[in-house]
This record gives sequence, structure tokens and C-alpha cells, in this order.
Amino acid sequence: MKKYTIITIVISLMMVACKSTPEQSPDNNSELIQISKEQFNSEKMEFGTALILPFADVIYFTGNIIPTTDGQAQISLPLPGIINKIYIKPGQFISKGSEMFEVSGNEFIDIQKDFAESAAITSKLKSDYLRAKELFNQNILATKDFTYAESNYYAENAKYTALKIKLEKMGLDVSRIEKGEFYSSFSIKAPISGFVSNIQATIGQYIEPHQNIAIVIDNNSFQIKLSVFEKNINKIKTGQTVEFYLNGNKSTKYKAIINTVGKSINYESKSVECYATIDNVKNINIVNNQFVEGEIYADCDSALAVPETAILNFENDKYLLLFEKEENSTYYFKKIKVKTGRKANNYVELKENLPSEKLLIKGVYNIHL
Repeated sequence: MKKYTIITIVISLMMVACKSTPEQSPDNNSELIQISKEQFNSEKMEFGTALILPFADVIYFTGNIIPTTDGQAQISLPLPGIINKIYIKPGQFISKGSEMFEVSGNEFIDIQKDFAESAAITSKLKSDYLRAKELFNQNILATKDFTYAESNYYAENAKYTALKIKLEKMGLDVSRIEKGEFYSSFSIKAPISGFVSNIQATIGQYIEPHQNIAIVIDNNSFQIKLSVFEKNINKIKTGQTVEFYLNGNKSTKYKAIINTVGKSINYESKSVECYATIDNVKNINIVNNQFVEGEIYADCDSALAVPETAILNFENDKYLLLFEKEENSTYYFKKIKVKTGRKANNYVELKENLPSEKLLIKGVYNIHL
């Protein structure tokens, strides 16, 4: 009887021990991040994938807007004179050939007088030369007399031609001047189309030929003169894309193309001057000497990338959330630490491949790891 009692007690204790240790099943969701569909929709989260995108070495630069060499004209007088009229205003647009100034003066009268006299003398000397040439060919005139007539004609004709060119470049009718019908004044006309700046003349002012009295700038010829540090110059080539912005406004960027790479280093700034042609320059409101900043996109390659909005920053590390599964109106994501590289167009380069294609690309900013 005692034997059965002991066995019964042992069995009873074993049953109690088994009941006090419940069976454990592994929780596969314990390391996953859960996001309800309601939260997913309310915070406008989005699924997406990594993409293969082009990336380039980005080189920062500063520079300014300048016209091309044929897009700016310094206005001066061909000979000394007095300003009679001014037809232009600062900032005014004028077309090529438009009148800018009216000028008069004794020097202008004198050059017309000299031309008219030279025209008359040249005409007479030409007749003398042709007659002497005919006599010389008939062995009637001595060589020295023919040479004298020839040299006199050529010398005066050179003077006549030079004065004629000067007057024609001033837009005057030289045939009228040859008859003694002199102009009292002449006009200075715009050599190019553009906007007027730096007017440095007043009515009644006496102007010397070396003085600049205005500038005309063709705004359609604007380009970027940019400075690149010496250490980066080997990366710069013609044809590379430039993105630049004005007045520190990085939200609005414009494009240009490198057209010239400088071959001389500025020893003060340790930089090299390069030039870039601006795309659609007519549609950009820019002015001469305006300061610009931007980036040059150098050597280009392709790399795996995700939107910057997909990157989750935590304790100096960067993570992505990879989609694992969907259960009971809940999305489950696995966090994975990643190394990032270059940035371009709101995408960031990944230094490694991903084990999954589907990931959370928007709305991660409110998630705490």
C-alpha cells in the first residue's frame, strides 16, 4: 500500500511540474518594425525600389556673369569733338545702328576740308600720272620725270583713301563732301544690339578719342566665368554640365555647358578660370557681373540609389526599411544598416546591394528605431 502511494505522489508532482512550465513558441515578428495600414496611409508613406542612376563627381565653383568677347562694345569717338545731343539712357535697349550721340567740332570740319582738298589734288595728279605714263611708254618722257609724277600721285592717293575710309566709317556720304558740301555734325551709332550702361558724357562736353563714353552689352551673349580650384582642374573638360544658382537661391537652378578650360593659375586664389555657355539665356533674368554659385558634374558613372526620403538616421548610422510581409492590416519591415555615397537630384548612392527590392521610400522621418 505504501508503494502505490509513493508512486502516485511522484506522478502527481511530475504533472504539477509540467503544468508550471508552459510551451514557448518563437515570435518571428519581435525584431521587425510594424506599421499599421492606417498609419501608412495617414502619413502618406510610399513603397518603392532602389534604382540604377547616373552619378558624377560634383565640383563646387563660384563665378560671375559676363558677356562674350563680341557681346560688349565700348563706345568712343573717332576724333575729338563736342557732344551736341544724347539719344540714350542707362538701361535702355538699342538696336545695332541706332543713334547714340551727336558730335560736332573743329576737328570734324578740318577732316572734311582735308578730304575735299585731297580729292581735288588726287584727281589732278592722276591725270598728270596717266599722261606721263603714256609719254614714258613712247620714250618721250625721261624716267625721273615719270617716277616723279607716279610717286606724287600714289602719295596723295594714299592720303585721299585714308581720309575716305575714316569718313565712311563715320557713316558719311563722301561723294557729297568731295563737292564741298560739309556736314556740321556726325552721329555715333550702336555697333551691336544690347542694353546701354556707363554713360559718361554730357551735352557740351569736349571728348577725346581715348575716352569711353558708354557701354553696350548684349544680354543674349551672357556666359559664366567660373573659378575652379587648382586641385580639381584635371577633372574639368569641355562639354561637362554645370548647374548654377543666383543670389544663394538653391531652389532655382539653371544649366550651362563648359566651353573653355583655362590654362593659367591665379596664384592669389589658387584657381583656374573657365567659361560656360548658359542654356536658354534669353529666358533667365540675369545682369552683367552678377555673382553665381554652382556645381560642375565631372566624371559620370552609374550606381544603385534610393530617394533621400528613404534614409532613416539613427545614432550616426543610416538605415533602410525593407518590406518583409503583410498580416492583419499591418506591414512588417526589417531595418538594414547601409553605407551611402554621392547625392544627385534628391537621390543618394548606396555602397552595397540590397537583399530585397521592395522598401519604404517615403514617410520614415517619424519612425523611431
